[in-house]
Amino acid sequence: MRLDELKNDFPDIPDFVHDMIQEEVEKQVNSSNITPIQRKSKFNRSISRVAAAAAVCIIATSTVAYAGTKLYHMYLEKQGNYGTLTSIKSDEKSEDVKLPEEIHKISVTSNYIPKGMEWTAEENQLGLVYKDAPYTEGIAIRTDLVDEESLDKSLLDRNVIESENHVFGSYDGIYLKYNTINGENSFDQRIYLLCPEEYRVLTLYIGNTISKEEAYKFAENIVITEEDEMIKTADMTAWSDIIDPTVYADKKSLVNGQLPVHQIGETFNLESHAEDNNGNYINTDKVTVRVDKIKVADDLQLLDNDKIPDAWKTAVDANGKLVQNHLSYMKKGDGVNNLDSVVREENMNQKLLFTTVTYTNTSEEELNHMIYMGTLIALSKQDDGTYTIYMPGTDYDYYISDGVAKTAEMTYCSVQDDYGKGKNYIPSLKPGESVQVNMAWIVNEKDLENLYLNLNDTGGCYEISERMCHTGVVYVGKE
Repeated sequence: MRLDELKNDFPDIPDFVHDMIQEEVEKQVNSSNITPIQRKSKFNRSISRVAAAAAVCIIATSTVAYAGTKLYHMYLEKQGNYGTLTSIKSDEKSEDVKLPEEIHKISVTSNYIPKGMEWTAEENQLGLVYKDAPYTEGIAIRTDLVDEESLDKSLLDRNVIESENHVFGSYDGIYLKYNTINGENSFDQRIYLLCPEEYRVLTLYIGNTISKEEAYKFAENIVITEEDEMIKTADMTAWSDIIDPTVYADKKSLVNGQLPVHQIGETFNLESHAEDNNGNYINTDKVTVRVDKIKVADDLQLLDNDKIPDAWKTAVDANGKLVQNHLSYMKKGDGVNNLDSVVREENMNQKLLFTTVTYTNTSEEELNHMIYMGTLIALSKQDDGTYTIYMPGTDYDYYISDGVAKTAEMTYCSVQDDYGKGKNYIPSLKPGESVQVNMAWIVNEKDLENLYLNLNDTGGCYEISERMCHTGVVYVGKE
């Protein structure tokens, strides 16, 4: 799949970081954590990842490199029971620190790689993935500018159960481990590295399958190399932006009900991403799409066996029927003095939702490696015609589950192309040609009647985006 599945247990990343890479965030209602690499619409989902922003540097007015004079240090301070403040302090006054207009782009490697891992080969991404388990969280790296304002602010992290200052090789750093209630396949560790000679902060997001010792070895052996390419500092994301992010409007509701809702069998236009015959990356609005039919089942017999995700194969009993999903309903703590807690639990039947969708190329050029995506979003239509994100209860803030019905992002697709790891690409669609694909999700039975299908290839399942409002959604719930 293309989009990152934001797990329940990843520490917050500001919305502005997501918006730099994709139009909307797929976010769990409780998201107190992040998936640290996003990709352009061309790319698939592998491990959770942040686009490795080419960071920039700052220099003191004396032009002396920070590391050489030990002017800059990173400090950790506890806040309450589960909060930490990370600060960058300088021996010089912040007003004496000036940014150059341009600095060198950098590359980041390490002389130590945990067993079974390799560097991701995907464009605009930086980090390690598991060779034989690409959907298991590995290590993702983001780099940020240390600007003047970074020296006057502190970053508050919540839900931290372990923290310490540590010197990683020649870099001051902070190690954090986060509380994860549903910790399977999550980024539950983080390392901040202050790299003053390179004028950057590196943030390492570390999966729960990696031990603290392995994470330390990786960080201690990091090598940063300046490249010839120069970057304008004005175009870069700064550490101070992470601390004090731009606040965007809430997208969980839609004013005036301006959300087109299509029905089964209705054809509508869709903006799509593909390559032309010269290999150029293109956007086109000359593609139409139609949901032909839907089916609901309590087994996996509608699916091609060789395309069934491994996790789904473990979600059936000896008779081939989908097992129940155990749900834990959670109330959020403030993350500083108290943690999230379970308020109630229940078992819920899981169902397979199977759709057949037709894509048609109405343009005059062939579309190659055209990405397609289906994301389910649960909505409630209000009496005044507005739509809001569906919340079936008021006594909790979010829920977690131990079943496979954890995400509304498309997991099964019938037409595949080896162009990307998720394989959810149509290899070729000639002018006037149509292709029919099957998509499937495993969902909680109680959610069925509220489900709408978003067919944008950049779509979220926990917010109503502008692009969703432009294209519309298809009602696929039970009548």
